[in-house]
Amino acid sequence: RSMSTSGLPPLRVSVTGAAGAIGYALVMRIASGEMLGKDQSVILQMLEVPGEGMKKLQGVKMELDDSAFPLLAGTTMSSDPHEAFGDADYALLVGARPRGPGMERKDLLTANAKIFQLQGSALNEVARRSCKTLVVGNPANTNALVAAHNAPDMNPENFMAMTKLDQSRAEGMLAEKYGCSVDEINRMIIWGNHSSTQYPDISHASIKGKWAKSVVDMKWYEGEFVPKVQKRGAEIIDARGASSAASAASAAVDHLNCLHVGSGDKWQSMGVVSHGEYGITPGLYYSVPTICTGDQTYRKIMGIPIDPYSAKKMNTTEKELLEERDGVKSLLGGSFEKIVKPYNVREKLRASMSEDELKTLVETEAKFTFDETVRVRMLENVKSAAPKPELTIVNEVLKEAGQPPYTKEIFDLMKGNPMQRKKATEMYTEVKIKTAVSKLSDGQKSALRDSVKGKKAFEF
Repeated sequence: RSMSTSGLPPLRVSVTGAAGAIGYALVMRIASGEMLGKDQSVILQMLEVPGEGMKKLQGVKMELDDSAFPLLAGTTMSSDPHEAFGDADYALLVGARPRGPGMERKDLLTANAKIFQLQGSALNEVARRSCKTLVVGNPANTNALVAAHNAPDMNPENFMAMTKLDQSRAEGMLAEKYGCSVDEINRMIIWGNHSSTQYPDISHASIKGKWAKSVVDMKWYEGEFVPKVQKRGAEIIDARGASSAASAASAAVDHLNCLHVGSGDKWQSMGVVSHGEYGITPGLYYSVPTICTGDQTYRKIMGIPIDPYSAKKMNTTEKELLEERDGVKSLLGGSFEKIVKPYNVREKLRASMSEDELKTLVETEAKFTFDETVRVRMLENVKSAAPKPELTIVNEVLKEAGQPPYTKEIFDLMKGNPMQRKKATEMYTEVKIKTAVSKLSDGQKSALRDSVKGKKAFEF
């Protein structure tokens, strides 16, 4: 099915839990062009659980068909994440297990972490290397951590937890209290976890062009506003008997619209991987203020002064995230140190780059699946007075690791779609085997030939 009238190639958008309340509202808005723009066609790849979930998803697809969205270039339905995430440009991980009667928070944490462990692994295998993944299902920050840990070939900065909903809630409350439009509020920050420990910070915010602290009643702010934003989700459940759905879908659309299209100089709160900024433990997915310039990336706002009140609140929510991380350690499969250290190098290099150099860097990073050593070398190459060919850089790193070099064919395939990357991996495996065999003595080669007689084997 192809109904798109857009001149741009369609982008593949994967949505998990697509037949749920949030997913149902979300796919309609994505298909209408509200997320990626009115000139960008999309292919929706929807994931649901087998049985009743897939039955409901059939109904969602019918409604998408009946809506005849001009920008909807196609739809797929699956209960297999490896199918639903195939070649995805964007992934919205919405589906998560709700908390049941008598269920402890730690039990819910573990149950959901297992879901996101599997989904992170599937993304790593079949999604595009440049895929941007937004985690909506709770506990969103720690689910993002688990998914990123289980996608070792993907950039951890491309995984994000949604705190845009919390920011929108805070801006809405301030606008109502002080009689202005939400567009007249900027630099509202949500620090930390998408939970009741989050810290909605107005220390650097402006309301109608004035410093928020010169406008806001601080007694109201600390006594009513902060706890109300923190517990807004529970308040909605009490009022309507169900959790936020339309507003959560709206926030997810806004988050990725900012990332894809840009949001000018307006600060956007995002739960992203920490590299130690503001003293936050590296590796946690912690909400911080960012700027989105429309190049499918975000830039963290750095160097903000933190007062003692804010520091205390930020430490409280960090402590909760550390407890959550420790509760799912068995699903993380390694340490973030190998990610954080190279990224600290990258951040320093980024800070010294011109706009043209940054543009080149973004274009370069989008093409590669390689490890962080290669990413750093690529970045350094952009700054070099005499840049080397990209294949040369990759082969230098492989040589240092004692591995044979890529051929140009393998290198080009590595930058392609999942099927091309699979072929490249198979070709490189053959190269490595032949290289290893070439180092054997004649006697060892003869013994090896005898051991593989009658079996499919490489010629040597």
